Amino acid sequence: MADQFDSPVDVEADEQGLSGLAQMAVAVGIAVFTLAMLNAHALGAWADGLEPGARTARISAVAHKLADQAATRGLDGPRAALKQQWDRVKAARWPDQASGNQDQR
Repeated sequence: MADQFDSPVDVEADEQGLSGLAQMAVAVGIAVFTLAMLNAHALGAWADGLEPGARTARISAVAHKLADQAATRGLDGPRAALKQQWDRVKAARWPDQASGNQDQR
């Protein structure tokens, strides 16, 4: 009985597309790549906070290289503009605080 189901959409019997799992994997892969490129500076900051060691040095080098490449391509422009505006607001509202202080966010 299931073989006789009439679909309102014409679907070829030999047509093959990505399965649901494959579509999800592609979407997650694109999201990870996009976030890695747009937040490369955050990866560098994270790597700087790791305990020192040989593996950490390699991770930090890769993270900072990625951040530099993202900056070269202009992918950090929106983040840099937003941070610059925030620094202006912070300087106007709290002039006694140093603008370069990264401890307070």
